[in-house]
Amino acid sequence: MGVRLHLAIGEGLAVFAIAGDVDYGEIALEESPLNELTYDDALTPSRISTNLLYPVARSFRIAPTPDHLSRADELRGIQGEVPRLIEGYSPVGILGERAYPKDLTWLFELAGFEGVRTAGNGVITDPDGATIPTGASRWVFNKRDDLQAKSARIKTNYWREGVQLQGYGFGVSAMSISAMAELSADWMGLFLRRIASDATVPVISAAAIPPFRRGDLYLSALAGGGRVADWSLAIANPIERVNSLSLDPPSRWPDALELAEGQVAVTGSIPKRLLDATDYDALVAATTFAMTARWKTPTNIGATNYKYSLWCQMPAAQYISGEAEELVGSRRRHGHSFDWFAAWDEAAGYDVRWTLVNDVTAIATFV
Repeated sequence: MGVRLHLAIGEGLAVFAIAGDVDYGEIALEESPLNELTYDDALTPSRISTNLLYPVARSFRIAPTPDHLSRADELRGIQGEVPRLIEGYSPVGILGERAYPKDLTWLFELAGFEGVRTAGNGVITDPDGATIPTGASRWVFNKRDDLQAKSARIKTNYWREGVQLQGYGFGVSAMSISAMAELSADWMGLFLRRIASDATVPVISAAAIPPFRRGDLYLSALAGGGRVADWSLAIANPIERVNSLSLDPPSRWPDALELAEGQVAVTGSIPKRLLDATDYDALVAATTFAMTARWKTPTNIGATNYKYSLWCQMPAAQYISGEAEELVGSRRRHGHSFDWFAAWDEAAGYDVRWTLVNDVTAIATFV
């Protein structure tokens, strides 16, 4: 069947609705993590948001990851091993994409942060103090403080193969973003099932809305430090699957997704083109310094004059390791690469805060 493109209007900007049989991925937030017994309840607290994200993915996959019980250690008088049994499942997934302003709203929510939206009104401001107009949304993401992880239903639709995989109770356990705003996310989930592919019409952000790119990035870091060559950031969200033995009938799939011990941590690297005394001294003294990464696209949000923007604010970053390049006689300059992490700043009251300004009005509507 051929593919037809329809121009639709969504959240203040043009989006493309692709009709016909197509491959697609879909993400929808869950009211609480869903498992094999609750995935189709559709009642509180097991509802699925009506706000759907069709990520502009470069790669997207979920898998059941069966855990097998081997009985090779049993005395059976045979020169081999009897068939293995399913002991359980450990569903996983991966997502790779360029960081699009819309997609990040869902991904931060699933990676250990909790977002609060404020509608632009010409009064509220961004971290740089600029007012945000009507027609734009300001999302501020701070760390989630809960026992239960935030989760989503995921669909990966393979239309040529006639297969759709649906995952439930999936959260982001790790996510990385480079200076080029290339994004990678690792997923962990509770339940996965296979059904026939469908003819859902995915609504994807129009190509006129670009992803964040290296040329959109301004980085403010250690004052007086060496010239920056590159920069990257990684989020570690400590979540874990639990089989609580509480399902009746019992299940070999895990049934709960919890925030594990430890805190959501943000670390990264910042290679420098030149070995610099200020950077070296900060490393050996464990100096803290404010670091802010800001991406601002050249594209306006809808009919406003405000650009799609993203800030990552870390008021107390520290170098935690670093090595200068080896001396080489033929080399004109010698660089220095550092690993950093975001420490808690007692005065600011946070270690990492994301501010995203886009046109998304809601991500968690449960009806």
